[in-house]
Amino acid sequence: MRGPPAYTPGTPWGPLWAALATLVIIVASAVGAVLLLGSAFVAGTPEPGQGPTLWRQDMSALATLAVWQAMAIVLTVAASALFGGKVREVLALRAPAGSGFVYLKAVALMAALQLVVGSVQYTLFPQDMYADLRPLARLFGEQWVLALLVVGLGAPLSEELLFRGFLLSALARSRLGFTGGAVLTTAWWTALHAGYSTAGIFEVFLIGLFFSWLLWRTGSLLVPIFCHGLYNSLIVLVLRHVPLPG
Repeated sequence: MRGPPAYTPGTPWGPLWAALATLVIIVASAVGAVLLLGSAFVAGTPEPGQGPTLWRQDMSALATLAVWQAMAIVLTVAASALFGGKVREVLALRAPAGSGFVYLKAVALMAALQLVVGSVQYTLFPQDMYADLRPLARLFGEQWVLALLVVGLGAPLSEELLFRGFLLSALARSRLGFTGGAVLTTAWWTALHAGYSTAGIFEVFLIGLFFSWLLWRTGSLLVPIFCHGLYNSLIVLVLRHVPLPG
């Protein structure tokens, strides 16, 4: 990925208003998911003397995430169209600059980064290597197909559109510039993964910066979305087919 950076922010939003809108989207999506699925939680509670129902804990958690993601996508696209904004430009949903191998190069770079990060984690945080994966493996349970859709498709779309699409475009136009905006956006995105181990937070923050760099180099959010989706999907498939040590 050589040559000058291809990213140009195309949003009418100011940085403070965009940050406030991002917070509103996160909260509104969470509240909406709870309200929409509240009746399902109640309906899935077994009566005294009955066995477990189909609405299991892993399914309910994944369904909640799916609804949150869907609402976040809709609200992000709607917000991008306000104040005369063009959704495609605000969210950088354009063809990436560079050769047709840009996606392949991005995946290769992501694999190299993951190799380095994994080596650092193994050296500095050996006790945390699988700490973040075990809860995910229990959460997915038998619902790995649903997990693949939610984690491998819904998460990359909702998170990239909201953070590195909508929010970063506004921050990049401020005094922070793209670099400062990318760091702040990535920090906020990483905060959504609170509860991870030290090694996990370290990995999420670095991969978030990498996705921001991909946007900067290619000018297209489609490349980070693709890499994010591949990254998450591989985690689901590994947890499905490879037992964790210990």
